[in-house]
Amino acid sequence: MNWWLLDQQNRQDPGGQIGWLEQELLQIEKDEGFAYIISHIYPTDFLHQCGIRYKALMDRFQHIVRFSSFGHSHVESVHLTEAINTTDPIGFWFISGSGTTDGDKNPAFTVIDFDEEYMVPLNTHTYTMNLTEANANREAEPVWYEQHDLLKEYGMEDLSPNSVLDLINRLYNDVDLASLYEWNAYRRGGNPSVKPVAKLHNLKYKCLQTSETFEQADCEGKPHIGKDVTGAFNAIIGDWIKIE
Repeated sequence: MNWWLLDQQNRQDPGGQIGWLEQELLQIEKDEGFAYIISHIYPTDFLHQCGIRYKALMDRFQHIVRFSSFGHSHVESVHLTEAINTTDPIGFWFISGSGTTDGDKNPAFTVIDFDEEYMVPLNTHTYTMNLTEANANREAEPVWYEQHDLLKEYGMEDLSPNSVLDLINRLYNDVDLASLYEWNAYRRGGNPSVKPVAKLHNLKYKCLQTSETFEQADCEGKPHIGKDVTGAFNAIIGDWIKIE
């Protein structure tokens, strides 16, 4: 948490991050270029005042921002960006698996295929290693292998926003597919590695189409201000940018 946000003088776009991003995207638009956004914290974990403005920028510059990838959760997941005033799918963002185990997960990294001309993502390939086997054979080099790619594993036509929305709907309605998704998210870790059994119509999957903190809370039927540190900061400094 950024404790400096408690200072009244720092509540108007702290660090000028949103303003900086807007100017960068405006310049890229002027130059007729494309953008690929990389960040550690993902949009549904932003504080609301930052997240809603970030989402507005993703809507405004949807023709510029071709893909976004994030970390922080250590769990691979696919997400959709919807338009600011409608539920139209306008973008795809991705949280890749971590190189650290963070518990009983296997280490992983992701290779992403992009279209050379338009820089839209074509596919992702997740590579992992079996940490249990590696620890049992410490004299040998760990064996990395491709665990899955999104298109083949989940029967996707492409990584367009509409195709990602279709996957999210199928995860919500198909227990077997959701169970496979969960197993892959943790890189099939554990000793022994046991495929989990997902829950049918779990809002966890349906809400993958949200891209902002309060929007996700609405989807999950939860209050905007939760009983945690993030909720406290949203309550205390929720007015960090003045709206005239």
